[in-house]
Amino acid sequence: MKLSSVHLSSFALLLSLAFCAGNAHAFGGRDDTTGGSYDSSGGNQTTQERAGSSCTLYRPSNLDGNHPVILWGNGTGASPSSYRGLLRHWASWGFVVLAANTTNAGTGRDMLECLDWLEDSSISGYINFNKVGTSGHSQGGGGSIMAATDDRIATSAPIEGYTLGLGHDRRSHTNQSGPMLLLSGSADTLVNPTRNHAGLFSRTNVPVFWAILQGASHFEPVGDGGDFRGITTAWFLYQLFDDADAATEFEGSNCGYCNASRWEVEQKSL
Repeated sequence: MKLSSVHLSSFALLLSLAFCAGNAHAFGGRDDTTGGSYDSSGGNQTTQERAGSSCTLYRPSNLDGNHPVILWGNGTGASPSSYRGLLRHWASWGFVVLAANTTNAGTGRDMLECLDWLEDSSISGYINFNKVGTSGHSQGGGGSIMAATDDRIATSAPIEGYTLGLGHDRRSHTNQSGPMLLLSGSADTLVNPTRNHAGLFSRTNVPVFWAILQGASHFEPVGDGGDFRGITTAWFLYQLFDDADAATEFEGSNCGYCNASRWEVEQKSL
């Protein structure tokens, strides 16, 4: 499927309307799709600030010198503010989150430029550059896969990522630099899971945990992440903080999300 300018304009409008409606989720709620508490705040106070001219930074207010990084890519026509609740949520768990200020994140280049900025920034001494992840929604989800071909990236978690164009090159699927949490919505009519994600799951060269949220539309993650908030938080704790409890949500056939309501799961090499 190739999106026309009309489709792109409609997508941007729908995304804006979904954000204004609050996505029907209350920030700080509990994810009842698994037994974990990763949907709740991590407890750190957070700060939002500019990161150069092209990125927005969400971080714990108090930095202690060992913070992993999450790079974020927006959906088509969206901005970091469209996902502010989710990005602040990750920061509350100790992650330094850098969101590219672009409405077209599909190539992943803007996300990696945020990492370039961080490497030369005044807070670089507080960062663990061996623990960098990527994520994003829709076009930005596709961009997070593209960015994850960079050898500085340890893991990725694309959310309903568009992989059929808009800057996305499918050759990136076989050149990933770390494990992937692949997230789909079963009711997503804009980014169909079969067309966009089935081939990615089979082709990619890294371990993959593919989780399809039953009943989720394309706009589930807008605002505070919806029911993708808890699972992405657990994944990044597992991959970037080496959290043993979070690992049990993904490893083995009896993992937490393997048996959670509303999730259909496939694993590869985990």
